[in-house]
Amino acid sequence: MHTAIVLIALLPAIATGSLCLRDPMHDPMLEHRQTHLALLSRNSPSCQTRNRDLTLSADPTWQVLGPFPTGMREQDFGADPLEAFGGFLNLPYDEEAQYPSELAQDGVVRWHVTEMDSEGWIHVLYPDVDWKFNQQSLGWAFNQFQAWARSSFTVPPLSSMNHQGSSTKGNGNNNEELCSVTIQCENVGDFFVDNERLSGDWYGYGLTRHTLRLRPGSRHVLSVRVVHEVRIFGGQVLPPPSKFRCELEVPFTSGYHNRGKEGTENQESDARAMVQVVKEATGGTIVMDAVDDSLAGEYISVALRNVGTEKVLVRSVRVKQGSEQFAASMISSTPVALYPSTHRPIALRFEKIGDQIRQVDFSLEFELATTWSGDIRQMSTSILETNIISIEHRNWGQGAYKYTFLDFDGTVQYAAAIPPSNPSLQPTGPAPAVVALHGAGVEVSQSPFWLSEYEQRERSWVILPTGRSPWGYDWHGASIKNVMSALQSLASSLPGVPQSLKDLAGMRPDPERLFMAGHSNGGQGAWYMVTHFPDKAIAATPAAGYVNIRHYVPFIGWQSNSYMDSHLRGLLESSIIEFDNDVHMSNTVGIPILARTGGLDDNVPPLNSRKLVRLGQENAHNLSAVRLSEVQGEGHWFAGVLHDDIMKAFLKEHLHDDTTPGNPGEWDKVRSALHPPFPNDFEITVINPAGMGSKGGIQVEQLHIPYRKGTIKVRIQEEEDKSDYSRGQETMTTWVLRTTNIRRFRMINSISLQRRRGTIAKLVIDGVIFNLAGNRRDISEELLFSGTFLRDPQAPKGTPLWQFTTSNEWVNIERHRETYGPAIQILEKKVAVVIGTGGDAEFKAAADRIGKLVAHDIYLYGRHDVEVITDREYHARIRTMEHHDNAGTQLERTNLVLIGDAHLNRVTHHVLAQTEQEVRIDSLAGSVSIQSTSGIVMATTTEFNEPGTGLLQIRPWGDSHLALIIAGLDVRGLETAARLFPKRTGLLVPDWVIAGPDMPWKGAGGILAAGYWGNHWEYQPHMSA
Repeated sequence: MHTAIVLIALLPAIATGSLCLRDPMHDPMLEHRQTHLALLSRNSPSCQTRNRDLTLSADPTWQVLGPFPTGMREQDFGADPLEAFGGFLNLPYDEEAQYPSELAQDGVVRWHVTEMDSEGWIHVLYPDVDWKFNQQSLGWAFNQFQAWARSSFTVPPLSSMNHQGSSTKGNGNNNEELCSVTIQCENVGDFFVDNERLSGDWYGYGLTRHTLRLRPGSRHVLSVRVVHEVRIFGGQVLPPPSKFRCELEVPFTSGYHNRGKEGTENQESDARAMVQVVKEATGGTIVMDAVDDSLAGEYISVALRNVGTEKVLVRSVRVKQGSEQFAASMISSTPVALYPSTHRPIALRFEKIGDQIRQVDFSLEFELATTWSGDIRQMSTSILETNIISIEHRNWGQGAYKYTFLDFDGTVQYAAAIPPSNPSLQPTGPAPAVVALHGAGVEVSQSPFWLSEYEQRERSWVILPTGRSPWGYDWHGASIKNVMSALQSLASSLPGVPQSLKDLAGMRPDPERLFMAGHSNGGQGAWYMVTHFPDKAIAATPAAGYVNIRHYVPFIGWQSNSYMDSHLRGLLESSIIEFDNDVHMSNTVGIPILARTGGLDDNVPPLNSRKLVRLGQENAHNLSAVRLSEVQGEGHWFAGVLHDDIMKAFLKEHLHDDTTPGNPGEWDKVRSALHPPFPNDFEITVINPAGMGSKGGIQVEQLHIPYRKGTIKVRIQEEEDKSDYSRGQETMTTWVLRTTNIRRFRMINSISLQRRRGTIAKLVIDGVIFNLAGNRRDISEELLFSGTFLRDPQAPKGTPLWQFTTSNEWVNIERHRETYGPAIQILEKKVAVVIGTGGDAEFKAAADRIGKLVAHDIYLYGRHDVEVITDREYHARIRTMEHHDNAGTQLERTNLVLIGDAHLNRVTHHVLAQTEQEVRIDSLAGSVSIQSTSGIVMATTTEFNEPGTGLLQIRPWGDSHLALIIAGLDVRGLETAARLFPKRTGLLVPDWVIAGPDMPWKGAGGILAAGYWGNHWEYQPHMSA
């Protein structure tokens, strides 16, 4: 599909008059838009469409009001000072008006105007603000500010637009005289077209567009909330260089072949069924490299965007150009549904035909079907062809190559890998692997500097995962699951490896023995991996890594703090404490770590690395346990930051992969070095079991009080009396555990853990003894790794405080690591957004818009595949499942985002019926209530009835999935709750939040109540506010 492009951020010389729209398919600038920031007009041979020129009237002058203070990640809570004075959307431009702001002289700011620059960017600057003086007191966090900017645009006044996005066929709806218009604003969090809120593209990925239905010839106001986020745009340059741009497109259907009704040919395309290939930026299409004559993976992905008004089904795919070389098919066994105004990456199986790869270019052809207004009798089909897609050809053993795999949620993702140069020298089992995590904003496939930073090693793989996108989720949550998927895929199928080498014993990487490394955000990710998955770590070299997000850019600028009590503040912050590397540094004891930093790093200052090194040494009670390499005179990135002589020596010391042992005894020494015994004394720290791996083979499953710090202090001592054992000279040990706030844990097993752990004869947990070997054995070795240890404070008198159980029935009724929350855990599985269709027209429109916004954000920031579906359709699936047991398997594989309460969304009603509800919303009664019965003799009820109140909460959906419910007493409450959806890291969103009507200006201080569920999904008074 081609699109007619209308740009808001236009060259000022042409923006005030008519613009002859140009064909983006003929513009080389479009292909490089992700690196070239200019917004330029685009040429085509002709701008004539049905004898009309598409014209645009756009004002290059922007009205700006600000700056106002704001905190890091605060804008999603509202926290807009102008809302206290009616809101920016309702404020007229007035040069005499002034509004309070502590950032400016005299404590007031006024309106001013700014013009787009020659490249189409709108710069938001305040030369009268003394940024340097302000920064002296609060550091660069004080450079975090917000402002508003306003301009307008006019939709082309076309008399007939059935080839440019309007609907001229009679379909009985209100879209008759409206045309599809797509829009996106870059470098901002949100913006408004008239009164409709839309999500911006914070990081400038360029993947997404919002589709609006606007009347031809109509004028619209564009209001952009500008937030200078220090972490994205930097804090060193003064004044803070904040800028944004917006782009508007009028899609049309040239090159889009509509067959009409089933079995007929109809050359006239219907604009209601328009699908685009997402090709504006890297990430829309994901393909593997070709290595010699093999494809490095069997999957590819092509993202499609529905810019029409009807749901479109993607029914099949075939290779068009290149069909003699390649074949493609859809992974989904059923058609993939594209809801109007949404994006979906289509996962495809892709294979070569024949033994050799003679060409690397191909195109695809998708068959689409559209059911008009839900009437199956009016089904029409069409064909959508992609542009030429190219596969890069690599030679085996000559640098990094890109391979594809299916991630945890079924999407196709990619990673880069550098294979070992001589795997035959690793004769006994899989080899260790170096995992290198990139910094913020780095697209692995487009970053030669990153792909060449690590040298090829003789017997170890180097894997460079993506984390799903250039920023990802800071190597937490879905990003770290992506790392594990990339490792498992490489280990299991060896994509890109020549067939003749696949059977070598040392060819496969070992996902359980990792050398963890990274730079900047990836350095923080390396700290996170080594503190949260310590049993997988051989050693680590985190470079320029920060301590945690609140330490990097302090949250001290939060305006919400002035309206929020300390208990609520602590509860909100508890939702991200699990990502604090410093809190978890006890888990690094026994792991060699060399931290690298530049002495003049003004991006991630050396203070971060120094602090973590100190904490590592303190926890180990050893001054050499964690080492620091601080290179004086160097900044954030410099030549050799990851591979100078110091770093190479550390890799060599702990990987042992550059020398060839001469005899089996020397090999035993290498294996012992890669699988060292656990320290005799160590402490496990956990905040959230959902994001933690094991330490010493101990995997925490539940805390007694969720989201409070839990610890297990472990002492390993050799068993002196071996008279009861019959294992000869084998070392027998007793493990003594002392726990704090631990409710349930298990012992896990692997080949590596067996080597490191040896034989445990006895386990002593808070004084309770479990014999694991010998004649008095309480638990067999087979049962030990299949059950859990449970601490039950309610156990009958005389019953041990700790018990061992092999029953797994608890996962059916209690929270476990797949459902432990908080709200952002919704992104760690495949997601479907279910839109409620109950209520009046206003609610239906709001629910539809919010559902599409949520799906947009999930795709944009994590490249997830999100199905958007109505509650009626999804509830029909549930009914089918209930009547046909086998139909439930696929249904239960998705987490759900539900828009609307139980009265307005049938699926919400179904989900909530699974468990007792103590925090409830009833839109018909007009109340949100907390009915507390947990641990209280007499039940108490608290109600919130004010208009504009909303609720966001996670609840169980089946045994191992989550449903996140967004609801409101009215549309305003629904909107306020929806803003809290945790689309990015660092958002302080716990398990549930009751959003109040004052949040638009008080921010988090307008939250009426919030908290965390207990292990049985019950309300916890002591973890609620």
